[in-house]
Amino acid sequence: MKNSILCTILGTLFCLASQAITIPKDHVFVFERNTNTNYVCYDINLKNGVLQQKEPLNAYWVLGKETRIESLTFLDKKMAFGVKVVSSTQEEAIVHLSAYKDLKIRICKHKGKWVGIVKLNGKEIIVQKMFAQMKQPIGVKCEYVEIMGTDLKTGEKRNERIKP
Repeated sequence: MKNSILCTILGTLFCLASQAITIPKDHVFVFERNTNTNYVCYDINLKNGVLQQKEPLNAYWVLGKETRIESLTFLDKKMAFGVKVVSSTQEEAIVHLSAYKDLKIRICKHKGKWVGIVKLNGKEIIVQKMFAQMKQPIGVKCEYVEIMGTDLKTGEKRNERIKP
């Protein structure tokens, strides 16, 4: 009897552990840091195919090497990773992240796909990833943010660093 209960419990745990979560791979962009493997995903927020003007992006954490998804906390939204809308229509939005108001991100469709476009050094870049290099050992002050993506006009890969 004990063995059958133990087998049932272990079998259930094995089934739960083997079910991988499904994380959309078609993000507008992601934000990583050097402090750990967790990252923030920014996905387009549509309702019936229309961009949601008050909240054009859904932002959430992917934790533990893609084993768990969590909402941003109040402090995450307020101090760092939250999205603030500057202007918005049903086709496009201008936003910035809470931590850096000077970097405006234009959310729009480009070649049939929703993208985030930033203008740096006179060039428009379709953002795929942002990476923050945090000062160690505490990791609360940012040394720089690297923006990785492609040049809107040429399609060339581009990396640009900004110091907030």
